[in-house]
Order: sequence, then C-alpha cells, then structure tokens
Amino acid sequence: MKKLLLMFAAVGMLFTACNKDCGHEFIEHDHSEDIVGTWTYLNEEGQAEAMVINPDGSFAITGIMNGGYLYEEKGTIKVVNNKVTLAYNSGDVFESRLELVVGKSMSIVFNKEYDVCLTYDYCANDLSDEIIGMWVCNDGVAGMAIQTYQEDGKCFYTGFSLGENDYLTTFESTYGVFGDMLFQKTGDRYFATRLTYIPGGNSLGDILSSTSTILVNDEYVTSSYSFLRVKQDLNLNNGKTYDYSSAYVTNVKGKDEDFSIVGNTFNMANIKAGNFDVMFRSVLYCVEFGANSIKQNFLVNGVHADFDTPITVEGNKVTLDMSKEHPALRKVEMYIFQDADDSQLHIFMPTKSFINYFANLKFVTLLTEGKIDPTNTAAVEKIYTDMEARIESINVSFVLKVRK
Repeated sequence: MKKLLLMFAAVGMLFTACNKDCGHEFIEHDHSEDIVGTWTYLNEEGQAEAMVINPDGSFAITGIMNGGYLYEEKGTIKVVNNKVTLAYNSGDVFESRLELVVGKSMSIVFNKEYDVCLTYDYCANDLSDEIIGMWVCNDGVAGMAIQTYQEDGKCFYTGFSLGENDYLTTFESTYGVFGDMLFQKTGDRYFATRLTYIPGGNSLGDILSSTSTILVNDEYVTSSYSFLRVKQDLNLNNGKTYDYSSAYVTNVKGKDEDFSIVGNTFNMANIKAGNFDVMFRSVLYCVEFGANSIKQNFLVNGVHADFDTPITVEGNKVTLDMSKEHPALRKVEMYIFQDADDSQLHIFMPTKSFINYFANLKFVTLLTEGKIDPTNTAAVEKIYTDMEARIESINVSFVLKVRK
C-alpha cells in the first residue's frame, strides 16, 4: 500500500480506486476484529495488493506496481472507531479514515495527504490449496491453455500466450497465492490474477475462473477465462470410445492456396475451427486407446479406415509413432488431458505436430485413392515439404467426447 501511495503522489495523480461505498457515512465502531483476514485489490492497470491482517494487529502486504514490479511490506494497523493508523516497519506512519462493509469491502481513505481511496475486497477463503493441480481452458484465444500448479510454488504452462503471440510448451514460472489473489512471475516481471474457485462447478468437475491485466504492446489488456480441473495422470486404457466434438484454432499464418485432405478443402490463409468440424464430422472420426496404442477410425471415400498406432506416454505428452503403420508416416507429439470422469479428451498440437499430423492424413488420403506410389521416396517427401511450406504457424486444440 505504501508504495502505491507514494507512486500516486509522485506523479500527481488524483486516484480513486474505491467503489460506491467510498464517501458513505459510517457509524463509529471499533473495527479491530472486523478487519482481521485477507484483503485484495486489483485495478485495470495491473496494480494489485494482498493485505493479510492478523488478530494481533500486524499486517503483511504483497503487491505489484506498474511495470510488474513486486513489493512487500510489513507493519501494524490500529483502528479506533473509523480512524486507522498504519505503522510500517520501515518507520513510515499513515493515518486515514476507514470505511468498512464487514465481510465484503474495506476502503482506506487518505484525503489529507494524497486524496487517495483504496478499496479492498474481503477473501473469505484462501485458494492456495485449491489451485494445486492441472487446469485446462477452452475460452476464446486461450482455448489451448493448460496451467499446472505445484505445491512447491512452481507453475508450468502449455498453450497460447497472448503477450508472446506464440504457442508455449512446458513454460515454467513461480507463483504465490494470498486469499483469491495469484501473483505469478514470468522472467523478471510479475502479474496478478484474481481467482474464483467453484468446486464441482459443472458436470465435468471443478472450475477456476481468473481475471488478470497484463501489458501487451504498451497497452493494458484485461482478460477473464475459465479453467476446468483435469487429470495429471492419464487414464487412456479405459475401454471408452471418443468421438470428435469441436476444435479451437489460434495463431494461424500460412499460404493462400487450396489443398485437400480426406475430400475436404483447406486454405491456411483463412482456416477456421469450422473447417475441422466439417472434416472430422463428415468422416465420423473417433479414437480408442489401448495400453500402448491409439486406434483412429474414420471414413475415406465411404470406406472405414482403422489405424492402430503405438503410443508413448510421458505425463500428458503423448507421441504417436505413425511410422509403425507405414514407414512414410512421421511421429506426432501431442498433449492430451482428461476431465474428472474421463468423459472428455482435450488434444493440443503446436505447429510442428500439426504439420506432421496433417501431412500424414494427406499421405493416407492419396494412398487410399491410389494416387501415390509409397515406394517413391521423392513423392512422399514432397507431401511433407509442401505442408511445411503452406503452414507458417498454427495451434490447434481438439475436444473429443466419450460415446454414450
């Protein structure tokens, strides 16, 4: 708080972060016990604080200033009626007015010195334990985001990054949670996220919603997403068949030329998720898993084609060794995630994986149609080089649902 106040004063800002409760008349009351707990604050320019007030009047503040710099403060807080005194361990002392809605919001008004009002939200629950685990997002541009939070304070991210405009895999960062506020470090900067946790939030399991503000191309962008808790250990050999349901596509760049796969026309200059809906639904695409294999089933020219492919599983990374089906086919690395009851599969492919997978499908299409000699090495290699030339970048997420 102190650093926020000093920053506002230094730039001469007339800042009001409070809601409609600021300025209300309050009946004088001793709020010493009412302010005990965790209070959090987040604005639209990435500034955030978590203030933990203990029963003995001591407090600890963790916050982020403009530019993503973390600060920490400690001290004591004393409340007499609606007058609050904050004495920092550094020696600074601030007196102000307290406006409190018990169990909801706390506003600290610094009229005399800074004309600043800071309003914090009360956190009834601490979410530091609830977020431990793996979460997958299917909202908008973050349709390929997976976050894994560990007990040791490390976070691993796989998915599309708005700030980097790219697809990241196994990107590691550190984090800390105070109440409903998540502070996460990437590189030498921090950003804050306000969390909402709903156990059993939908039929698929727990939901973790997040709202954060990050600096993108010199502008602050506020984003809100919803994450579903998924398994960190895959249960693929469960005897279930999964049918194609939907797709998410981001970061598409490529040539403006048409090409066909399994009777469907694609163009990387304007490819959409709907293109995959048309293809996979028209061929009745489905998969089944064995202990060490995946069986893909789809129609080619009205004829069912089955491919039983060996797989290697490392955590949530699954490698399809499609060369076992035919030596011309290439391996495909993908990331697979399951919800709580195995009713859905989320399959994520970055650019290189998608190129190999789509080129494999192109080869299978030509082979089935009798339009390629599989022993013609140059012709087979051309399929893959042509696909690489078409696709500069693409990140694809497929959702498959268990057959009922």
